Amino acid sequence: MRWAAFQTPRARKVGWAIAIGLLTLTVTIWAVAIVSAIDWFGRSFAIDYGIYMDALNRWQAGDGWYQARQLEGPYPIELGDVLYPPVLIYLLFPFRYLGPWLWTIIPALVLGWVVWRHRPGPWTWALIALCVAWPYSPAKFVFGNPVIWATAAVALGTIWWWPAAFAVLKPTVIPFALIGMRDRRWWLVIALLGVASLPFLADTLLYPQVLLDAQPNPVDGRGGPFYSVTEFPLLAIPILAWLGRRQGSSP
Repeated sequence: MRWAAFQTPRARKVGWAIAIGLLTLTVTIWAVAIVSAIDWFGRSFAIDYGIYMDALNRWQAGDGWYQARQLEGPYPIELGDVLYPPVLIYLLFPFRYLGPWLWTIIPALVLGWVVWRHRPGPWTWALIALCVAWPYSPAKFVFGNPVIWATAAVALGTIWWWPAAFAVLKPTVIPFALIGMRDRRWWLVIALLGVASLPFLADTLLYPQVLLDAQPNPVDGRGGPFYSVTEFPLLAIPILAWLGRRQGSSP
């Protein structure tokens, strides 16, 4: 079916209805979940932020970026394990003082602004709504997982290309970072990140094996180099908004 079929007034109305319905349902479910389980929200908020702040403290104390159990061969993923290369330290350090709320709010605002700037059509909003409805997408903001910053980098990359390079701070989502590789500045950022990794070279060289040795968690099944698949819908949101933008050429 050609894209023009989705541009009729009736199709746009249906698209808006589906998008608004899905977004409303998602917001309602999360609002009810938070209100009815406020203790869960209190325990869960910024839990991943805390994990990486602990890793930063551990590294500064000279005990290494990764936990000792992650360096002894295959291991089941547990709460507290570090699955990012140590170059993430540059991003973490200022938020030790700025705190978890800004850590979470800033990338959320960036993502929201980019999606709004693209002004995607109604059917694109429907697809975005599905990505938002995916439970892992809003949960990453609740947990303060660093992937929210990779998402913000991809979002800015749909406008200026080169910022998408910063998404390689999470190597398991590199395919989304590639949208900016047409820009020479993207390659410059990659080179700068490589140079920036030199102070942590020993821990950086451990990252591939740490990732490959990570075995699935019996609770959520995460593990191995493809553990980030559940985060792909979140990262797809800005790309969908860019592809479905109403200005310029059709998707």
